[in-house]
Amino acid sequence: MQSTCTPPVSPQAGLRCIFMHCRTAVTLMCCMLGLATMTPAHTQNWPSRPVTIISPYAPGGTNDVVARLMADRLQKVFGQPFIVENRAGAAGIVGSTAVMRATPDGYTLLSANNGSLVVQSVVKIPSPYDPATAFTPLVKVADAPNYVGVSSDLPVHTVGEFVALAKREPGKFNYSSSGSGSFGNFMGEYFKLQTGTDIVHIPGKSSASALTEMMAGRIQLMIDPQVLQQRNGGKVKVLATTQSSHVEAYPDLPTIRESGGPELNIVGWFGLFGPANLPREVVEKIEAAARSILADPEARKTLAVAGLVPSPVYSVQFGAMIRDDVKRYQDIKIRSRMVIE
Repeated sequence: MQSTCTPPVSPQAGLRCIFMHCRTAVTLMCCMLGLATMTPAHTQNWPSRPVTIISPYAPGGTNDVVARLMADRLQKVFGQPFIVENRAGAAGIVGSTAVMRATPDGYTLLSANNGSLVVQSVVKIPSPYDPATAFTPLVKVADAPNYVGVSSDLPVHTVGEFVALAKREPGKFNYSSSGSGSFGNFMGEYFKLQTGTDIVHIPGKSSASALTEMMAGRIQLMIDPQVLQQRNGGKVKVLATTQSSHVEAYPDLPTIRESGGPELNIVGWFGLFGPANLPREVVEKIEAAARSILADPEARKTLAVAGLVPSPVYSVQFGAMIRDDVKRYQDIKIRSRMVIE
């Protein structure tokens, strides 16, 4: 192949040829540098327009509290609207899938919990998504304490006493949850595995309906935040929290270990996500804002009033936690031979 320059006829012509080659090389290099810097320049200006935070549940629930708190505070930090859009359906799958398929530019985020992401990814066949790879974890905002409640008819006052009673009479007692394959279902099956008890699952249509059944004496056990509502109602005994430490709002309630029960290292949580491959610059901006937001006493108070415990965990560690959660739920499903209706 011949060179684009003919052999030089003079030193001056040779210099001109060399100059032309150098100028072409410099031009190409500038173009390459320009392409390399386009993405950082774009994300450095994020957000330059409104951001949508999808909550995959109907308005008014606990997930909505988290979504709207974060939207309000992020809007104040960045000076752009952060708009919460409720997109309910299929136990959180509809809204979560919408974010999974969104452009990873930081303008569509997800406020979700372990129920919609981890639980549904394990119980649904085929799985709607792998939460460890289909999303970019940004921040775990808060934990949702669960409480062990039993029917007031039972002659027990601690979790240890209930376990001993259930072992003496295997198959006699029932537990309920918000439905087959729900977080409460996993908690109940894990409780059985950890205690070696035989307790029958009677799925409810919701946590509220399951609680009604327990208050009527047809259900003996429920592990759910809802049982706390009846703590002073006389129909339910709240024996403990499943948290590893005391819940600040209810310091007199023992932990499940203090009450003679097993360690239940499954925690309900709420967090903020983006689609997979969210630019690192956007992740870092949201992380920095979230650190400030979740250190604010007023924001923490808003979460506490909703029954949540502020417990921020950020992107890398949050992602590792989700991977561990998926493995744990899969293990529980297999070991307990859960039947998902």
